[in-house]
Amino acid sequence: MEDDELVATLPVFLNHAPAGESRESSRSGVRLELFQYPLYPRDHPLPVPVSAAERGQSIASRLRPRSNRVEMDLPLDVRTSVFNSEKGGEYAEATERLDQIPVPGEVKQERSMQDSPRFDRIRLESFDVPNAAEYMICTVKDGELHLTPLDAVLQLRPSMQHVDMLSQAEANERQGRAPVSDDEQETQSMQDKRPGIVPLNVSLRTDAMRSGADSYRSSRDAQDSEAERWVNLRWVDEHASDMRKLTEQHLLAHSRAALHCDHRVKDFF
Repeated sequence: MEDDELVATLPVFLNHAPAGESRESSRSGVRLELFQYPLYPRDHPLPVPVSAAERGQSIASRLRPRSNRVEMDLPLDVRTSVFNSEKGGEYAEATERLDQIPVPGEVKQERSMQDSPRFDRIRLESFDVPNAAEYMICTVKDGELHLTPLDAVLQLRPSMQHVDMLSQAEANERQGRAPVSDDEQETQSMQDKRPGIVPLNVSLRTDAMRSGADSYRSSRDAQDSEAERWVNLRWVDEHASDMRKLTEQHLLAHSRAALHCDHRVKDFF
């Protein structure tokens, strides 16, 4: 087997924090995270239908910094040829109390009392991807290769809140319509008032106590996460005018310190 032809030799620079300084502070408090979209085509931008763009809609996103949770709203194509208006109306009524992620600079149109709610966005929510190694972003510019470590990798998948809330609304409606006789109501009332004896077995187990403490801690963490305030983000795609400035500011190494590799090339094969 012939050796591959050498195309180019590039100097490699590492864009990281100096010794004793955190990575975030070295980039002015900016975190670099990779978003993965498993259900969308690779090497394609997130879909914004033409009909949605004509309505003035765009991608909206927000972040809870401490818990590192991200939510994103994507506009839907609501043309009658591809959209089930009846089902969309049911989802819209069930999820009307969900807050909509605002887009910075977008003028929100007020809906009149006669207008029915509209399900015209799908929400994505983030899930952490455990890092099995140190992941980096590679940027090639002016014959140089710059490596910038990632702070986290998140997968964004569609939230099923609209399905859950519609199912709950339908269940509540069925319970409200179910006829209950007077005798059944009286029997149920007597059962609710009847005192009951509940046997309890109490034992001291270290593992159980530790498990209970872990569950309590997880519950508190979840409550703290839900109580954390959302921070609205500004969505910038690769065609934005300030993308070049952001790339040079955060993805290019500002230090030209030489890197030394302790491994030989054949060690990797």
